[in-house]
Order: sequence, then C-alpha cells, then structure tokens
Amino acid sequence: MSSDRWAKRSAAAGLVNLLLPLRCAGCGLAGFVLCAGCGGRFAELRRVRPPELSPAPPVHALARYGGRARRALLACKEGGRRDLEGPLAARVAVAVREILDEHAALVGTGPVRLVPAPSRAAAVRRRGRAHLVRLARRAERGLPGVRTADCLRLSPRVRDSVGLDSARRFENLRGGVLVRTNRLPPPGTPVLLFDDVLTTGATVLNCREALAGAGVPVVAVLVLANAAREP
Repeated sequence: MSSDRWAKRSAAAGLVNLLLPLRCAGCGLAGFVLCAGCGGRFAELRRVRPPELSPAPPVHALARYGGRARRALLACKEGGRRDLEGPLAARVAVAVREILDEHAALVGTGPVRLVPAPSRAAAVRRRGRAHLVRLARRAERGLPGVRTADCLRLSPRVRDSVGLDSARRFENLRGGVLVRTNRLPPPGTPVLLFDDVLTTGATVLNCREALAGAGVPVVAVLVLANAAREP
C-alpha cells in the first residue's frame, strides 16, 4: 500500500473513531473491540451435555449464552461489528486445537474440516456476510491441517427459528439441512461442526445427519455459546 493510501485510510479510521468512538461489544468500555473481561467470557472451553443431543458427538462451548457474551455475539452476528471477527476467531482457533488434542484417537493424523452451520439465505443477505464462514476461515489460518468446508445449506422452506419452542425448532429444521456436494470433504474426512449458539440442538442434529448421509463423520461440535438446558 502506498504512503498516500495509508495516510488516507488512517485519517478515515481516525475520523470514524472520533465520530463513533470504539467501545467494547460486551460491556461498552471505551477504546476496546472486546475488553479483557468480556473476552475472558470466551476463554474457557467446557463440555456441555444437553439431553436433546444424547447420544451425539461431544459438544464443546466457549461461553454460556447471556450477559456480556450474548451482547458480543449479537453485535458480531446482527450488529455489523466485523471488528469482532478477529478476537472471536482467535478464540475459536485455540478451542479447535484443544478439541483435536482431546479427540486425537477419532481424528487421526490426516486433514480435518471445520464445517460452519448454515444460515438462511435471507439472513446472510441482511447481514452482508455468512458470519460463521468468515470466523472459521480466519480461525483456520493458525491451524495446520484444518480447512473450512462451507458445504451445508438450508432448504428455502426453513424459516427463522426466533420465537420457536424446542419442538417447533426441531420440526422446522427436520430434513432442512442440505449438502453442497461440490464442496463436501472426501468421505471419511473427520469434521468439526461449528455453530454460534446451541439452543435446542436442532441445528447440530440435522447438520450431523446431513453429513453422515454423505459419508462424512462429525467427531465433535464447537459452539461459541451454550443456551441449552443441561441436566
């Protein structure tokens, strides 16, 4: 980048920060994208076992869905805060390494695919991006042997699940996750399924079934936050 372009970009960034001061997406603290306290909400990987997903691949969550973690995720997903993709992707990368180490016997030594859960096409258009795909691709940069496979999509009949109870979420998604055959990993390639929020488990179950039907095993699931009830 030339010095002139760099100067113009720096000036533009300074003007934006002056007019719209940077604030932490979790707590509003000035001068931070995600402050240490809010970032810490995503720092401890934990195993979750919602009854609806039993039996299922191991599910791991970086945070409990609520408070600061919820505000940060909504800011990234719905609020246009693309600056959160960097810090969140860094935490995803650390979590993926931990999960692969824990499940080394299932993963083996070959390539692994990180498969983002699909969003409705209308939601992607509204947000201007597929946020999980972007997070996965940023996370893979520091993960040798791991690549993102954007190989799932939702049927047009699947509607927005906001406001649906557990039974209706499962009914809404039943058979609604489809594979993009031209993007599928080779059969037998171990997959780590990646989603933002675990609510009822409907998305995880339907993604797993779609991949299993294509001969691709899901060895574990990573979610940014868990909102599901636990026993």
